[in-house]
Amino acid sequence: MIKFFRKIRQKMLTENKFSKYLIYAIGEIILVTIGVLLAIQANNYNEKQKDKKNINNIYARINTDIENNINIANKLIAEYDDMEYLYHKVLNDSINSNDIGQGLENLATGFILYEFDKTGIDQLKKLHLRDRNSVDIIRIYDRATIQIKASTEIIESSVSRNLLFWSDNYPWFPDYVKFNINNQAKDYFVNSQDYKNKVSYFYLCVYQSYIPTLENFISELKAWQNNIENNEG
Repeated sequence: MIKFFRKIRQKMLTENKFSKYLIYAIGEIILVTIGVLLAIQANNYNEKQKDKKNINNIYARINTDIENNINIANKLIAEYDDMEYLYHKVLNDSINSNDIGQGLENLATGFILYEFDKTGIDQLKKLHLRDRNSVDIIRIYDRATIQIKASTEIIESSVSRNLLFWSDNYPWFPDYVKFNINNQAKDYFVNSQDYKNKVSYFYLCVYQSYIPTLENFISELKAWQNNIENNEG
């Protein structure tokens, strides 16, 4: 097409028909401009399609992370649920030596760390999107990160203090770390008010803070997923 206009332009100049040449020149400019605009539009469309595909892939990863994070949290909560009866036995002064070996000796030190996958969220953050869905899920993860970290640090600090206290004050501690509970240790875990106090504090940290935080995280993740599904429907 450009060659066609060039030939006409040369003919107009040769025949000294300047006005006609000017019209064809303008037409050529318009044609080139239209071609450039179409090319830009096509390129923008392709870029938008790439961005859309990238966002869809990230959201797919986020949904996979959510399913995995919920499953891991549920397993952790279930393990603590299985142990809660022992905490209540300590709180109600109903423990006995038969509870040794069933987990009684670990009630002030047995902590299960919850680690969740934020791969999809980290990818989403890099896009700096401001749509409602993106903002909401990022906020959910950021809030959970702060709250879970706070609970975790308190529990880990308690575990460290308990172990350090035992190592400094009780001769049975070396055997304890080798999973050998001698008679002195049994007496401490069954009859000591000090141990009851430590278990009570640990119970508050885990069952009144840590577990509710995980349950709230699960609830918010599910609510976000349901909202996405309803909007798509």
